[in-house]
Amino acid sequence: MEEILRKLQREASGSKYKAIKESCTWALETLGGVDTIVKIPPHLLREKCLLPLQLALESKNVKLAQHALAGMQKLLSEERFVSMETDSDEKQLLNQILNAVKVTPSLNEDLQVEVMKVLLCITYTPTFDLNGSAVLKIAEVCIETYTCSCHQRSINTAVRATLSQMLSDLTLQLRQRQENTIIENPDVPQQFRSQGSTVEALCDDVVSVLTVLCEKLQASINDSQQLQLLYLECILSVLSSSSPSMHLHRGFTDLIWKNLCPALIVILGNPIHDKTITSAHSSSTSASVEPDSAAPAVSDHGRGSGCSCTAPALSGPVARTIYYLAAELVRLVGSMDSMKPVLQSLYHRVLLYPPPQHRVEAIKIMKEILGSPQRLCDLAGPSSTEPEPRKRSISKRKSHLDLLKLIMDGMTEACIKGGIEACYAAVSCVCTLLGALDELSQGKGLSEGQVQLLLLRLEELRDGAESSRDSMEINEADFRWQRRVLSSEHTPWESGHERSPDISISVTTDTGQTTLEGELGQTTPEDHTENHKNGLKSPAIREDKETLGKVSEPEPVDQPDVVQRSHTVAYPDITNFLSVDCRMRSYGSRYSESNFSVDDQDLSRTEFDSCDQYSMAAEKDSGRSDVSDIGSDNCSLADEEQTPRDCLGHRSFRTAALSLKLLKNQEADQHSARLFVQSLESLLPRLLALPTVEEVDSALQNFASTFCSGMMHSPCFDGSSSLCFQMLMNADSLYTAAHCALLLNLKLSHGDYYRKRPTLAPGMMKEFMKQVQTSGVLMVFSQAWIEELYHQVLERNMLGEAGYWGSPEDNSLPLITMLTDIDGLESSAIGGQLMASASSESPFTQSRRIDDSTVAGVAFARYILVGCWKNLIDTLSTPLTGRMAGSSKGLAFILGAEGIKEQNQKERDAICMSLDGLRKAARLSCALGVAANCASALAQMAAASCVQEEKEEKEVQEPSDAIAQVKLKVEQKLEQMGKVQGVWLHTAHILCMDAILSVGLEMGSHNPDCWPHVFRVCEYVGTLEHTHFSDGTSQPPLTISQPQKASGGSGLLGDLESEGPSQEQSLEQGPSLSTAPVVQPLSIQELVREGSRGRASDFRGGSLMSGSSAAKVVLSLSTQADRLFEDATDKLNLMALGGFLYQLKKASQSQLFHSVTDTVDYSLAMPGEVKSTQDRKSALHLFRLGDAMLRIVRSRARPLLHVMRCWSLVAPHLVEAACHKERHVSQKAVSFIHDILTEVLTDWNELPHFHFNEALFRPFERIMQLELCDEDVQDQVVTSIGELVEVCSTQIQSGWRPLFSALETVHSGDKSEVKEYLVGDYSMGKSQAPVFDVFEAFLNTDNIQVFANAATSYIMCLMKFVKGLGEVDCKEIGDCVPGTGATSTDLCLPALEYLRRCSQLLAKIYKMPLKPIFLSGRLASLPRRLQEQSASSEDGIESVLSDFDDDTGLIEVWIILLEQLTAAVSNCPRQHQPPTLDLLFELLRDVTKTPGPGFGIYAVVHLLLPVMSLWLRRSHKDHSYWDVASANFKHAIGLSCELVVEHIQSFLHSDIRYESMINTMLKDLFELLVACVAKPTETISRVGCSCIRYVLVTAGPVFTEEMWRLACCALQDAFSATLKPVKDLLGCFHSGTESFSGEGCQVRVAAPSSSPSAEAEYWRIRAMAQQVFMLDTQCSPKTPNNFDHAQSCQLIIELPPDEKPNGHTKKRHGPIWC
Repeated sequence: MEEILRKLQREASGSKYKAIKESCTWALETLGGVDTIVKIPPHLLREKCLLPLQLALESKNVKLAQHALAGMQKLLSEERFVSMETDSDEKQLLNQILNAVKVTPSLNEDLQVEVMKVLLCITYTPTFDLNGSAVLKIAEVCIETYTCSCHQRSINTAVRATLSQMLSDLTLQLRQRQENTIIENPDVPQQFRSQGSTVEALCDDVVSVLTVLCEKLQASINDSQQLQLLYLECILSVLSSSSPSMHLHRGFTDLIWKNLCPALIVILGNPIHDKTITSAHSSSTSASVEPDSAAPAVSDHGRGSGCSCTAPALSGPVARTIYYLAAELVRLVGSMDSMKPVLQSLYHRVLLYPPPQHRVEAIKIMKEILGSPQRLCDLAGPSSTEPEPRKRSISKRKSHLDLLKLIMDGMTEACIKGGIEACYAAVSCVCTLLGALDELSQGKGLSEGQVQLLLLRLEELRDGAESSRDSMEINEADFRWQRRVLSSEHTPWESGHERSPDISISVTTDTGQTTLEGELGQTTPEDHTENHKNGLKSPAIREDKETLGKVSEPEPVDQPDVVQRSHTVAYPDITNFLSVDCRMRSYGSRYSESNFSVDDQDLSRTEFDSCDQYSMAAEKDSGRSDVSDIGSDNCSLADEEQTPRDCLGHRSFRTAALSLKLLKNQEADQHSARLFVQSLESLLPRLLALPTVEEVDSALQNFASTFCSGMMHSPCFDGSSSLCFQMLMNADSLYTAAHCALLLNLKLSHGDYYRKRPTLAPGMMKEFMKQVQTSGVLMVFSQAWIEELYHQVLERNMLGEAGYWGSPEDNSLPLITMLTDIDGLESSAIGGQLMASASSESPFTQSRRIDDSTVAGVAFARYILVGCWKNLIDTLSTPLTGRMAGSSKGLAFILGAEGIKEQNQKERDAICMSLDGLRKAARLSCALGVAANCASALAQMAAASCVQEEKEEKEVQEPSDAIAQVKLKVEQKLEQMGKVQGVWLHTAHILCMDAILSVGLEMGSHNPDCWPHVFRVCEYVGTLEHTHFSDGTSQPPLTISQPQKASGGSGLLGDLESEGPSQEQSLEQGPSLSTAPVVQPLSIQELVREGSRGRASDFRGGSLMSGSSAAKVVLSLSTQADRLFEDATDKLNLMALGGFLYQLKKASQSQLFHSVTDTVDYSLAMPGEVKSTQDRKSALHLFRLGDAMLRIVRSRARPLLHVMRCWSLVAPHLVEAACHKERHVSQKAVSFIHDILTEVLTDWNELPHFHFNEALFRPFERIMQLELCDEDVQDQVVTSIGELVEVCSTQIQSGWRPLFSALETVHSGDKSEVKEYLVGDYSMGKSQAPVFDVFEAFLNTDNIQVFANAATSYIMCLMKFVKGLGEVDCKEIGDCVPGTGATSTDLCLPALEYLRRCSQLLAKIYKMPLKPIFLSGRLASLPRRLQEQSASSEDGIESVLSDFDDDTGLIEVWIILLEQLTAAVSNCPRQHQPPTLDLLFELLRDVTKTPGPGFGIYAVVHLLLPVMSLWLRRSHKDHSYWDVASANFKHAIGLSCELVVEHIQSFLHSDIRYESMINTMLKDLFELLVACVAKPTETISRVGCSCIRYVLVTAGPVFTEEMWRLACCALQDAFSATLKPVKDLLGCFHSGTESFSGEGCQVRVAAPSSSPSAEAEYWRIRAMAQQVFMLDTQCSPKTPNNFDHAQSCQLIIELPPDEKPNGHTKKRHGPIWC
């Protein structure tokens, strides 16, 4: 110090500085004194020393001033000047120095900077008490200095730095105290240390400083921006050093919301002063002149829509500082609910008020908030608890996410409309956010307090998705899926049931109906009657196809079941309306009182459908085809034979009886369901013990089969013979039901239901029913049965009782594995939807997460991801779609030549970054279990990667002018000639495709909507590969080049640097790959790295792949795509696999047809017009689909259940494809069906009562029946059937039925060529056509049950051959002459032979003690039985029939056989009639022996005679018909009479019961013969007469009195029929009249004028007269044969005008000889 004073003394020469010299001398003396330190207090020493320094500073001499400042620094650093004791105010060090430097503002700038250093040093002196007032005093000097000379750059900076440093020191001191981390300074003596003020005091201190600063800021709002900047920076330094716990200080928060934020908001932009304010809404419309800005304006969500349309008035640094302040405020008070609105308004000004292009800075700063997990937690986490009184009432609707969403909205808008800079900033910001979420999901980055807070509020986070739903425009289904994921992530059962229903968005119709709301698309009119509550649902309602993913589905919590059946039948909910008496009454009277008019048809439908539980989910064809008239049209079987209308009283009596019956049937169902559960339970211990899944599966199949046969042969529950549903039961549905029941049991025990018994979600039962019904198998259970099964499972823990307790060892048991492989217990964890064999993590472990921070992090990350998903995707996709302002190019641009120019580098980077962001987003949503979101990310990535196809499409759409059109044509020509254009691959695209293929499986497994995008990429890769390998070596393998510019010029560059504006395409030659095949493709990343060597390695700039490396990439991608499909079929669990196949089916449909269907059943028509597939032959999804199904079938790991489900999805599409017009498609489809069938049949042995093989063969049946396929396909199908029968006829089992239905529709094809399978090959020693080998094989099966199941189809198919294979199925087939006579009978005779053998087999089976059940027969008998039940029949025939009908359906099959044969007699081609007649009568005689006479008579009455009378009516008054047909008809009628006579003679006296039946038979025969006699055709008429005579003569001796009565009546009828014309004539004449033309009527004779046969006519009349009046012996020879009816005379009677009935003038009578 002394030294400096001496220097000063020396320098201060001259009179001007005299005072300085003197004061220096005094000071030196004082310091030099001996006892100075002891006696003089430090403040006096300071005073003495500071005086000369102050004078020197004020002397305006730079040199002196510099010495003075050096002295001050010295003074601060020497101990003797720093006082320990407390001084009065003005004696304190700080005040003394401030007093010394008060001249600062007027000094020159270098000195001012030094003064600032001195001031800073003060705050570091050991004894300095850093407090608010001290800081403010220093600040005042600084601010004054600043005000005077802020234009000087150096001082400007120095002042700001000094203030910032001091203020942050002040707040840091507080912060350390708050966080208890003050480091004791050992030098500071003890007594000083104790003076440390309390935390509260420090807080108040800081707040007071802040208050002053805020006031100054408010005061400076209208002043210079420099001042604002200073104050803002000061405030920022205080805030940035503050600890987050400041928000507990009331004064602090008040200051922020009352002073600071309003000031900031005004500075940012004041709508009152800004003249250029507009509404955000209108701006988007006005701008939409340009198509680009049609991007949706961000909706304001109640934020106000005002925004400025000019650049903000404030300077960059000010704005930046405010942005940083805003970021700090989030850290400090972001987690307080009461502060959220304040922050929102501030952020609105920051991000939504300025025009989009001016938000870049703000977005860059947001990046810092969004990039830190802790900040995210402050920004969007649940609010930390506030002291009660401070909570302002905040509307509950507000979500934690509001602020974050505001930021995201501002960014998205900037990204879309703000130009390339803004877009780049926004995309990078989103990428940073995704990075932070990634950290969160691994449990990193959160402070301990935040983790605890999140854990406390986990529930809120789970419901979060719901509150932010308004802005989440993901489709409803995704939304529901997220709700479900969020509510079931932890343990899916925490709340005691599978998923918590969310009442707020449930759309249940609250009408008290208990029907399956999920299944009913709409209700029928009858529900809207008075008795609305008990409306019996019409069982025929079909669910609308559209209700699939719509909100109208009442269970918003479901994951939409993609493959929901569109034909589910809703079961009548009988339980509900039978539970109360009054309800029963109302039901009884309902038909008579309500406005619902009932005719018997409806009644019988209700009766049938509900009482007999015929509620099979009768699809058009998963019903047996002989049932299809029931199932398909959902009409009752009894429709055909209606009971006579009854009076109303009778009706209500019957309905009452009916409801009783319903009750009985329901009991029967429940009883059978209970039996089922008991048997399943007894089997369980064995199932649990089995070592492999295969064995478990076969045990379950055996169980279903045996249970089914037990049920079939046991009498119905109530002992009545009425039809009960057990006889319709099939083992498939039992097998599926067992799976569903056990799975439900497993889920319940997993959720600890059996111990706690909480109430279950109301949707559970519907869910269960839906699961049972959509399993891909024909279900024949009533609703009551399924409900009973459900309740049984809820009541008893079968698995638990069998010894399963959920321990880890238990969970690895094959049975449990098999159940979890159905739907992965709905796990949303990674790998949760894969098969247990493929997934590393079992769904059971998922609920036990590692540590708290991970749990909290994952929940929070998911919450944010779900909430902001739409913004993320919008932002990331903007650069790709070219929507951003200032770029019209989008993706194609990244490959274009302009991309190399420097200014476009940004856009390029934005594109690469956004692709990278999409990859991250997809990966994250997968990892966080919200894969439902992935679809949109994948969609963008797929669209991004498959560039070329889009570009081509666009070009094709818009050739702008003639030149362009010509050019286009030329290009197309070139392409056709095989000059393949270059394929352009950019590393970003390659990485994208790679990412999609690598995450595709995982995402698709959780959300099937992702698949279409994955398939799109696979298809694209396929076309790339095709392009590359199609031309061998003549062309470069893959031309990687720059794409055409948007202008339409095709500047394709081989080299990245040279710019080629030329129109020709300069193709880059890549070395051919074929010389060195790639053995093991490298990973894509390696290939990309290799490809970009020698360039900037960060996929920017010129990262287009060169020829050979691009080829390797394509190869690698192609292998990856193949692996993806293989993995999908091997690893996905059943539900995920179903989703995969369903989407693949839709993708394939869209390739083959012009429209796509949502259903998965066989349709009657194609999905749409056929598309040509020439351009993508190589990449057809159909091939993938077929291969996938083959893999599934071959996979030993999958149980039968999986194969059934998958086949039900795949088969209908294969049928559609088989009817495609292009042969390569249809051929492949049929061969897939063939291969799959061969695999299954050779591999799997179908157990009795299973019907899966039937489903397997159904595609063949459909292809043939649709008749949309051409001859080749038909041949291929028939040949396939032949091969299958040859190879595995014993395995076909239930498959015979559809197999015969398929053969039934075979056509003989063009007349010229004859199909080889329809011609016997005599040279080979085979006398019959190969097609008959099928029938041979069928009859030779050892299994009678198999024969029983398919007998009807077998008969119908053979009848087709008997009736002839004419292309035209005209009803008058009798007239059709088949093309080639020889082959036609070749087919008829063997067919008849097989029918004879069938009848013999039936007779054999009839005699067996235990007969199989003929299901088709049973169903055919339903109408008859219902009629019996409804009205007792008048004649006793039915009762007789029931004597030998044993309920197995065999008799019905026999009836079908005889019925078809008799019908064929009249229908089949003429040369087939004689052999057919012979067989028919042979069989009619045989049946009297085996079932017995009763059956024989029944057959004559019900089958033979009705058909004969139909045949008789055939001619339709056309006489010429009989010229050809009469011979066969006469033959038939003769045989019939003979048969009747035999029956009468044999059985009349054998059994008294037959008498009435014989009477009926005779009566019917006489009616037929009289009808013959009445025919005007002479031959027929004569046959009638002679037959009557024959019957009377032959059987007359045994006639009873009643029979003679019938005979007489018949003769009487015959006479009146033949004499009618004569009577009419006689009526015209009075007796004894002379008049020739009659009285009262005109009678005229119309004779042919010049008849060549006039002679014949004469002879004919003569013969007739003789016949009437002479004996036979006296008659001359018969009439000549060439007589023509048309030429005979006609008598015409004309009535006089006044007697005309109905205005008919003429009565015309034929020749009167008859």
